[in-house]
Amino acid sequence: MSGSEICVFGAGVVGRRIARVLTVQGVAFRQASRHGGEGIIIANTSDASSLAAAFADVKVVINAAGPLRETAAPVLTAALAAGAHYVDVGGEQATLQALYERHESTVRRAGLIALPGAGIDCVLGDLASAWAAQHLCDVEDLGADVRTTPADRLAEDRPLAEACTSYVFDNLALSAGSQRALFGTVGQRAQIWHRDRWEPGRTGDKRRINAGPAMGGERDVIAHPAGDPITIPRHLSANLVASYVSTTRDPASGLMLRLLSTAASLLPKTTQHVLAPFAPPEADLARATFAVVAQVRRGFSAAQVIVRGRDVYTTTAAITAWCARALAARGAGPTGMRSPAELFRPVPALRALADAAELVLEPSFGSR
Repeated sequence: MSGSEICVFGAGVVGRRIARVLTVQGVAFRQASRHGGEGIIIANTSDASSLAAAFADVKVVINAAGPLRETAAPVLTAALAAGAHYVDVGGEQATLQALYERHESTVRRAGLIALPGAGIDCVLGDLASAWAAQHLCDVEDLGADVRTTPADRLAEDRPLAEACTSYVFDNLALSAGSQRALFGTVGQRAQIWHRDRWEPGRTGDKRRINAGPAMGGERDVIAHPAGDPITIPRHLSANLVASYVSTTRDPASGLMLRLLSTAASLLPKTTQHVLAPFAPPEADLARATFAVVAQVRRGFSAAQVIVRGRDVYTTTAAITAWCARALAARGAGPTGMRSPAELFRPVPALRALADAAELVLEPSFGSR
């Protein structure tokens, strides 16, 4: 196990893809999971000593084992005990909020970094929102893509009216792990950031966005518990921060999705335990295309950044691997729980991610 700078915890759909990315890049890493396997260390969140052995002497732990509502806290705790930075692949809103509220001071005292939500949600939405806000506020944030000094909170003197992110998918198939994460949101309402506090959003809330011609132009998106309303207020002052999703271009199907979303928020939480995931074929997972649409507004001025890509799980693996490698290589800098834009400079980081994950960046203000 010696010589590894990264440990990938989890060997499911995303964990395998992260291992593949790191192998191609020639990065020294080890992999651990609860079930083990060829070349995989056996480690379990219920056994702290197994996690300690797996994480010993690494610089960064990537948590790719779901559901994160169950694994995030014990894996984070074990990573800190081993002296390693922590990164995870999910953007589960309730999990993100709990990590920030319960573990921020512990991470800071350890002198380490924790970056939860280091995948499509919420790295792309968070960084794209920050880029759009920088344009609207006429701010240049020059330098390396990884910050070595703390970032100022943008628009603190004159808050934006809103910063909203929308996750748009076509041909989306969810892995069994993603289905389990989704089942965990049954009985929950999406949180929004409203005038300096988090509060439950309006059930079934929707808005109209344009994800660009490659994604079929205009469509409705509905309220969604993404990670951005938790992370964006840390580096951007706005009266409203909310997140939305669309998985169909068809208006009738969109209406049905809105009704189902409303119904799911009203179900008792115990319902999640009777829902059973299934494993779709790998080919189905690779067919998805997506766009993350970040929109900010202040008065009559607005800016938008679209990030487009394909193959959600391979893209998530590429993003997470890039974040982990950037952390492993970083020297001195801010510590503690960090949102993406607190750790990375939005424009150079998004451009680096576009190269690493074959993404297309489409800012409304023409800067590429």
